[in-house]
Amino acid sequence: MIRPGASPEVYQLANSLGIASTDPAVGIVVHCRRLVDSWVTQAGGLGPGGIPDIAAFETLITKKLSMVVEEIRSEDDFDRLTDHYARQKGDYVFAGLRARFDDLENPAFGVLIQRNGANIDAPDQYVAVIDARAEVSDEKFARRYFTKWHEIAHRMTTHCFPAEPIFRSDEDPIETLMDAIASELAFYEPFLEPALQEVLANANWLTFEMIESIIERVFPEASFQATLFAAMRVLPTPMVYLELADDPLAIQKILPNSAAYAHWDRSGQMSSDDRTNAPQSAVDPRMPEQPMTDRSTNGSTRILYGQRVPRDSVFYRVAQGDLLADEVEHHLCDFFDPEPGFFLGRFPSELTARRCSQLLELGHPGVLTHVQARRVPGKVFALLQY
Repeated sequence: MIRPGASPEVYQLANSLGIASTDPAVGIVVHCRRLVDSWVTQAGGLGPGGIPDIAAFETLITKKLSMVVEEIRSEDDFDRLTDHYARQKGDYVFAGLRARFDDLENPAFGVLIQRNGANIDAPDQYVAVIDARAEVSDEKFARRYFTKWHEIAHRMTTHCFPAEPIFRSDEDPIETLMDAIASELAFYEPFLEPALQEVLANANWLTFEMIESIIERVFPEASFQATLFAAMRVLPTPMVYLELADDPLAIQKILPNSAAYAHWDRSGQMSSDDRTNAPQSAVDPRMPEQPMTDRSTNGSTRILYGQRVPRDSVFYRVAQGDLLADEVEHHLCDFFDPEPGFFLGRFPSELTARRCSQLLELGHPGVLTHVQARRVPGKVFALLQY
């Protein structure tokens, strides 16, 4: 996957937005965050007298952007949108959405449509249509919240679309950048950070139960995975998300935040001498495959793409059903760096970057790893912290 900051499309988008930055992707994310911050300030800030929760925050943003969000929860919703927008308002593109969302080879999760006949002061100049049909796709239903903010990100940046909606590939650098903006806004740090501090309290580790508590109290529509990735992005603790599958069980996905990524030296071994924190990010799941061995020379578990995991590991026991619930264990791990070209940041806001840069000299001693794993259909996912 291409890093958006290096792509011509992202440079062109930054120029069209009037953003001058050595890293245009970061510049675009910071631009969106500053704009949203200004709207929140104008609305009286966060709290009972201003923006009390994430739902009110979303309403503020969509109103400022003259857009509405329509969710497809059942087949009847396609008929409803066709009647309302195509027949009554003359925007006939809405009549063909069913076929695009049901495309078996490349199904769309959401689309942003600029209406042809909308007045300049109409509140629905732009319509984001989100496929949230649980009976069609569990993944679409789970991602509906993030998909909505992905389309809001398009409205804030690539909003000069023709009326005919544009469907891009997931690997398009613009789509990757929209995901970065969506993560920043869907989990707005002034909401997320207090919630994290409250659940963490004096705990040493972030747990799945803490993520579920944050979802319940602050981001009720968000998926577990998106919320977990947002927490990884803003916390200074080195964390690595893993997905494991197949038989024998092997690591299929490695997603470090940038604090963890900073611990990998260029030779591929985790550095034990250079333990620093860096601006937070999530990463590209498409890691290069590496040789597979069961244990590293020092007896600790090796974390490597394609790596088969030992039968005595928590991952294997969770996969085999020997554990009926999550398990936490502490052990040593060796982390191996993916090739530099495969690392992809989820670009931090200026505030996040500034805060984390102040922690650079503090260091993060120790290699003790906290592991929590959970079995879901077809795979095991885990969060490692050290």
